[in-house]
Amino acid sequence: MRHAKKSLMYSVRVVATYAVLTLLVLCVVLPLLWVVSTSLKPSTEILSIPPRWIPSAVTFEHYSRVLWDSSIPRYFGNSLMVGAMATLFALVLGGAAGYGFARYRFKGNRPLSLFMLFSQMLPLTVLMIPIFFMLQRLRLLDSPIGLAVAHLILTMPLVTWMTRSYFLSIPRELEEAAQIDGCSHLKALAVVILPLAAPGIAATGIYAFIMSWNEFVLASILTSSDSSRTLPIGLTEFSSMFEVDWGSTMAASTLISLPVILLFLWLQKYFVQGLAQGGVKG
Repeated sequence: MRHAKKSLMYSVRVVATYAVLTLLVLCVVLPLLWVVSTSLKPSTEILSIPPRWIPSAVTFEHYSRVLWDSSIPRYFGNSLMVGAMATLFALVLGGAAGYGFARYRFKGNRPLSLFMLFSQMLPLTVLMIPIFFMLQRLRLLDSPIGLAVAHLILTMPLVTWMTRSYFLSIPRELEEAAQIDGCSHLKALAVVILPLAAPGIAATGIYAFIMSWNEFVLASILTSSDSSRTLPIGLTEFSSMFEVDWGSTMAASTLISLPVILLFLWLQKYFVQGLAQGGVKG
């Protein structure tokens, strides 16, 4: 009797767990499917009542307008450039800082690393004004490099903390053994430590790139011309005071989401390994 009761309780927990997970998946997937569906509908069906999930006739007119009659292709290149620079700078600088916090013991190590994580909790509105005046003084306003520097300020604290956790999960003895075998400190870092930390670095790079790719507030303040505006700003091109072109907006949203989705699918294995690796020790 007791065994049957435990089996029943286990079955109920399994069913409840899968029900909650299914609900969460639907909450994530259904809005994405609606965006794609709307981007393929004729303009006359977008605001139809009742709403239609499946368009009566698939059309690519909205994608054509986005690709050929808007500035989205240029913004795409700007976003790619800014995201790549911000990610590269964050991994190099934040990774070096994370390695230093993980391997070297000095006074204030722990408080300083916690302070960097605390800076991530500051509201963006607190950082906007000093970032604006700093870039203005450096003459980097309205430029991809200036926007990449601003995104670096946002991403580097958490990148430093994450890479610190990954380096802590790698035994120091491996590095010392490589040095005993004749490797210099830098060679041991390049040959032994970085390959082992690659999954974690990949996960961190995905985070930094996605954050830069989707960032809107700083991009809207620090850029003013098509030569430096990014994709989130480009979405506002399809709306005016009295009208919103929902078909083109949804088509542009689909195109903006594709690179991030493909990047995640490509590096999914490393992302999962990196999350597991960072949770070992920290």
